[in-house]
This record gives sequence, C-alpha cells and structure tokens, in this order.
Amino acid sequence: MQHPFELSQVLHVGSVEHVAPDYVRVVLDIDAPEAAALNAGSPRAFPRVNEYLLVPVDDSYLVGQVEWLTVEHSAFPQRRGMRDFGLIDLPFPLRKLRLNPLGTIALSRDADEYTFYRGISALPSVGAAAMLPTDRQLQAIVGIAPNRRIKIGVSPLAGDADVSVDPNQLFGRHLAVLGNTGSGKSCSVAGLVRWSIDAAAKAIDASPNSRFIVLDPNGEYERAFSSGLAQKVKVFRVGDPAPGESLSVPAWLWNSAEWSAFAQASPGV
Repeated sequence: MQHPFELSQVLHVGSVEHVAPDYVRVVLDIDAPEAAALNAGSPRAFPRVNEYLLVPVDDSYLVGQVEWLTVEHSAFPQRRGMRDFGLIDLPFPLRKLRLNPLGTIALSRDADEYTFYRGISALPSVGAAAMLPTDRQLQAIVGIAPNRRIKIGVSPLAGDADVSVDPNQLFGRHLAVLGNTGSGKSCSVAGLVRWSIDAAAKAIDASPNSRFIVLDPNGEYERAFSSGLAQKVKVFRVGDPAPGESLSVPAWLWNSAEWSAFAQASPGV
C-alpha cells in the first residue's frame, strides 16, 4: 500500500500557512508551477480557481478546492541555501491560495483504490505539505465508484474524467441545480431524469416502475421527453388542454391562500 507521504517530494507545491475550521491557506513554493503542472501524471493547468489540492493528514488526505489566489510581498527572503553560495537573496512576492475543505480521500486497505468521503474528521497543522492529486486521486474525487452508475458529465478539472452519481443518494435527499441564465439548468434536470431511467432500464432489463413529476411553467420540458419516452409521458395543462390533458385539482386540495386568491378575499373577510 502506498503511504500518503511517499509522493510528497514529487507532487509538493506548497505548505500550509493558516488553518481554520472552514478553510486552509497555503503558500506556494517558488518552483511551484505557474501555469501548467507536468508532474502529476498528465499535464493540467495549475494554479487556478476550483482546482483540487491534497494535504496529508494521518494516513489519508484532506481534499481542498481552491477558492482564490493572491500575491503578497514577502518581508524577508524565503529561499534556503543561498548563504552557502555567498549570494544575496532579496524579498520577493509570494503566491498564496485558500482551500475550501471538501472531504477526505484514503487508499483502501482491501483494494488498491482511493475512496472519497465527504466531511473532515481532522485538520492539518501549520507547515503541512500541499500536494497535487494524481489522476487516480482526481477520478476518485469527482465520482468514479462502483455504486455511482449514472454518468452526468465530465470534469475538465480532472482530465475530462467521467462524473457519475449514485441514484439512491441523488434522489434520496434534497437537490438543487443552480446556474446563470442559459447555462443549461433545464437541460441538466432533463438529463438527470432520462439518464436515471435509462440506467435503471439497463440494470433490470425492463421498463422501471418510476415516477417523476415535473412542474413546467415555461413549457420547456415537453420536448425533452418526446423521443424514446413519448409513450410513457403524460402532459397536463392548465387552461387550453390541447395537445395534453386538462389538469383538474379538487377543491379539497386547496389551502387558505389559494382559496383567498380564488375568491379575491379582502383583508378581514
């Protein structure tokens, strides 16, 4: 089994300067990559926001995501060994970054593979090494696992590795798809529904007994399910029923706010 400290010399890019419960601040080395890292198994851009870094903690790694980058002017020289050559080392700018702790990654003792766990059980100390993750570690971070069988996309930060999710965990809790206008939120939601149905049908070799209710005030999801699932999709409309069915809601389902809106009740009525 490979120990977390064995690759520290090759993948080392900086040291931990400040530790807080919700963030870790790192000072990058002088010889750390300035645009692209070539020592992590494959060329990748570094440093940049949203990139991942690892910090060894006990027998595992803390996984941090870069939130911001900055340059600060050092008050004293940092390079070591210059006195041995009789050279003068002047102060120089230091590159720093802040990490948002996401979880922990550890090498399984039963199988030679990495497993990513959400949450932090232990924080590093000041002076701990900050390291670039390898390709295998990146794949474990972004979602390569046996139980994650629904592919939802690829991660450009992990060498275009497939990003997969576990449908039991995905639909077993609250989920939000957020983004700017035109960024593909509706397409992502439609994709999650279709990819989940396709994966379930492939797993059981039959049509899954699943139900999805989509509230579509803008009318943008009907066409997303028109191919392949058209026979299994029921469209209900308010007002003009064509080409879908008319949506009827019994009065006993209304709440007080809906009754007030329907009756146009004024305050005190």
